[in-house]
Amino acid sequence: MTVPSRTTLVIAAALAVVMLCAVVYPVLIAVVLASDALLVLICLAQGRGLSRLPVTVRRDQWTHLELDRQTELAFRVRNLAHRTVTIAIRQPWPPSFKAESNLLDVTVEAGQETVVAVAVTAGRRGRVAIAPFQIDIRFPTNMARWRTTHDDQTVLTVYPNLQAIAHYDVLRRHHALGRLGIHQTRMVGSGREFDQLREYLPDDNYGDVNWKATARRRQLVTNVYRSERSQDVILCLDCGRMMGNPLATGTVLDQAIDASSMLTHVCTRWGDHVGLVLFQDTVTCYIKPTGTGRATGRIMQELVNATPQGVFPSYSKLVSAVRTAQKRRGMIFVFTDLNDPQLAANLTSVLPLISRRHVVVVISLRDPMLGRVASGPATDRQDVCRILAARHLANERATRIRELVKANVQVLEVDADSITIDVINTYMAIKMRQLV
Repeated sequence: MTVPSRTTLVIAAALAVVMLCAVVYPVLIAVVLASDALLVLICLAQGRGLSRLPVTVRRDQWTHLELDRQTELAFRVRNLAHRTVTIAIRQPWPPSFKAESNLLDVTVEAGQETVVAVAVTAGRRGRVAIAPFQIDIRFPTNMARWRTTHDDQTVLTVYPNLQAIAHYDVLRRHHALGRLGIHQTRMVGSGREFDQLREYLPDDNYGDVNWKATARRRQLVTNVYRSERSQDVILCLDCGRMMGNPLATGTVLDQAIDASSMLTHVCTRWGDHVGLVLFQDTVTCYIKPTGTGRATGRIMQELVNATPQGVFPSYSKLVSAVRTAQKRRGMIFVFTDLNDPQLAANLTSVLPLISRRHVVVVISLRDPMLGRVASGPATDRQDVCRILAARHLANERATRIRELVKANVQVLEVDADSITIDVINTYMAIKMRQLV
């Protein structure tokens, strides 16, 4: 489509002024009409010439972003024409994106290629469709420009902020994880993974004697154990309605996903197998624990696309799926919300079915508003009722947590700003104490 330049619009405005004066000087009407016709013809001719130029504009490696982290997205412009051209790129951004500008101007010399970039920050996790972009091509001295729209649909994947993972790797290589608040303790015990047989020594545990091997060799033979190198870790994320409550800069589910992404990376570094369960009123995703890179990548993709739904979570279906698929003893991390008394009661009634076989950890974020209301001052009757209701909810939560602890379930109550470190420390403590 041919679009007039600013110079052309100025000339047209001047001719319009002259047309107003034509009331006094009628002879000017013919001059103005001829000038307008000539101006239109020049614009159409120049626009047609611009449309035939071998100029290409494309998005350069637009694949993924990280949440709340500024990233430069680039356009690659190639000019194979024999003249210098000026190109204006207009890119509409989704509402969840913050960009420095939606209009980029670049001048490209004849036969040259250049890259122009804009800094963008994504404010929502998941897959985001980017609208087609529009370009205006013009010569610096032309009176018209050629406008076209590129209809290629690009879908960007917005991952959780992975900067913490890179920071973790750097500190781990330098044995400085304490700077992150991660506690490393020595592994106690001998482990229960069979390694080899050897002759019994006086200091050996009498319960480790292998009686079948002893009978064959006619001398005491003992089992030698080692620490298990690969253990099963299953991350279970509640995607029900309570996980959609706003918290900090996102939702409760966003905080759980950030912690799960980091925990997946840490478990993989320790040689453990990681699995994932996403559940609402049904189990929507079940990835069995495995140590392959492809499975880890699939876990990250599922975490990216996870969204809270307005339904109540079914803990019974979660427990049923874990009991059916996970026969080997492992660590089960359940990210959920215990602020709803009925949901907490449902969780308490079914988790003992798997806590007898597995090490189960329930991670629940504290509600800062609930704590403030429960401890806040009362100035009228409405405030008194609000405080009593908040304290009742807090007592219900505490009661359910005590019931879970009695059922051999570890409960981790954390704040949004420390959930990742607290979850990793819990994982490290379980692993070092060899509870699995």
